[in-house]
Amino acid sequence: MKIGNETLQLLKNFASINTNIVFKPGNNIATISTGRNIFAKTTIKEEIPIEFAIYDLNSMLAMLTLINDQEVEFGEKCLYVSSAAGKFEYYYSNPEIVIAAPSGEIEHEEIYKFRITTEDIHMLMKAAAITGSPTISVTSKDGAVSLSVADRKNATASNFTKFIGTHSEPFDVFIAVQNLKVIPDTYDVCVAKIPSGKAKFLHFKNEPKNLQYWIAVEPGSAV
Repeated sequence: MKIGNETLQLLKNFASINTNIVFKPGNNIATISTGRNIFAKTTIKEEIPIEFAIYDLNSMLAMLTLINDQEVEFGEKCLYVSSAAGKFEYYYSNPEIVIAAPSGEIEHEEIYKFRITTEDIHMLMKAAAITGSPTISVTSKDGAVSLSVADRKNATASNFTKFIGTHSEPFDVFIAVQNLKVIPDTYDVCVAKIPSGKAKFLHFKNEPKNLQYWIAVEPGSAV
């Protein structure tokens, strides 16, 4: 089997969330951060034949990208990665020391939904870097909804704001800039909460790629 570049890029992104990962039979992969505040899942083109755990996904990716035109075989205890240049054996990890993502999805109630583009994501990250802001907020106030980058603890700090729509009910949720680990693309994003209301998050979904992220909002967010 050959592992395509698109899958390698997805795995590189997942490694930024957590270097631990458990692959399961099929073509769905998922990861969750060690703090369990970022959950991501997607569908890849390749079909994984067996279940196995990887402790350091970055090292596996380094091996897969070192060899051009690699061929991957899934052994009982290790991956065999070979080409004309030679052959690697990469041994699986003990699943007991690896953080596995939950199966399925997170059931949630949508509070407000909007669309974000690749350009929007790049702008948010650039704005955060320029202003030194630690948080990204989605706020509904007086009927207007805004997406902003700011230091919420300093009212006179430099900030960036974009109007994104209208909504009749107020809410104010925010995530840490460092937790926006989505691959820049176009997403339908919703401000959401689980039915009990105990957990609130931003849900990013790219329908064509079946790529989803659930990013928990920070304490102090109100829905």
